[in-house]
Amino acid sequence: MIHILIADDSGLICDAMRTVLDQEKEIYVTGCARTLEEAEFLKPHASVLLVGQSLEGESTLEFVRNVHSTDPDKKIIIVGIRNDPELIIQYIEAGTVGYVSRQESMSRLVEKIYAVVAGQAIVSPDIALHLMNRLAQLSRQPFVGGWGPEGAQGLRELTAREREVLSLIGAGYSNSEIADSLVIGWGTVKNHVHNILKKLETNNRHEAAHIYRVHARQGGQPALAS
Repeated sequence: MIHILIADDSGLICDAMRTVLDQEKEIYVTGCARTLEEAEFLKPHASVLLVGQSLEGESTLEFVRNVHSTDPDKKIIIVGIRNDPELIIQYIEAGTVGYVSRQESMSRLVEKIYAVVAGQAIVSPDIALHLMNRLAQLSRQPFVGGWGPEGAQGLRELTAREREVLSLIGAGYSNSEIADSLVIGWGTVKNHVHNILKKLETNNRHEAAHIYRVHARQGGQPALAS
């Protein structure tokens, strides 16, 4: 049995998806979350998460990264996404295993659910092309584990607070969890994360976390910025 959590801020969309999925003998809908907070609470009961982009709370992209880093066995499908290759690839890099665009039908949604559970991926030719280009681009970049004196400059530029935030990112904390842990505002955390990504010259917090973990394994202790 496939246990599914629907996470979308639209009650109409949630009800429509649930009506269709309830007709499938191999699928059981465990619940419908309207906010990311509700999704966090209900996700332990599901093996597949159908996630919309406009949930109230932290960014959906960040939610996907957190789920993927803390519970990689869960399958995440982004639903109702616009057919934008760059945006779709961002979600794939964050940890989604599938997507359903706004133009696709409910039957296509069901087809993709069964596909991802079977370990398959269904992507359009244009997305496949962008993924190949992305892989080629990554292959030309130096491996992040090979940080030398020049590469570690970004880490040395971090302030004491930014290093604290980065360590929590590396531990898989969300922005709200970082705010609670450090007793600072959520907006302040967002500013710190922005500065960290800029200094490390990374595209997302997943890459920043990887840099932190690799550097920590290597015993690196970069000097703090003054």
